[in-house]
Amino acid sequence: MKKYIILLLILFIFSSISQAQELLPANKNVLDSIKSANKGKVILFNFWATWCKPCVEEFPDLVKLNEKYKDSTFKIVFVSLDFGKALGENTKAFLKKHDVDYTSYFNNFAKDEDLINYMDKNWEGSIPATFIFDKAGVLKKSFIGKQKYDDFKKVVIKYLK
Repeated sequence: MKKYIILLLILFIFSSISQAQELLPANKNVLDSIKSANKGKVILFNFWATWCKPCVEEFPDLVKLNEKYKDSTFKIVFVSLDFGKALGENTKAFLKKHDVDYTSYFNNFAKDEDLINYMDKNWEGSIPATFIFDKAGVLKKSFIGKQKYDDFKKVVIKYLK
């Protein structure tokens, strides 16, 4: 009997760990590998932070978009620009609140300018910032500032065809 209880406890712990929100560092190599691994998919990168009110307001629309298109050739990648103590606590709690149970990332570029230049040299660093790449991995649309669900959907649908 004790063996079964221990086995159930181990399974419960493993299940809890596997469902925990993963928040991984993102630098040029990581973002390159995400693009490479998702060739043939439309990729939406969203840069946000919990301290950014427009980011927080826009976030549910992006989660909704992901739910609608996640079974197609669409990939959404969230990259938090939170830092310090907020990164560990606030970011994970925010993602959990919005039922984001897939891997998300945080900025791990050496300098903010490196991230900005990597994504789009025309980006001035304002957030929320969303970059949509077509199936060939070419940047097709940048949204700087808060957008609505229909704005994202229109562009994603265009490149999913």
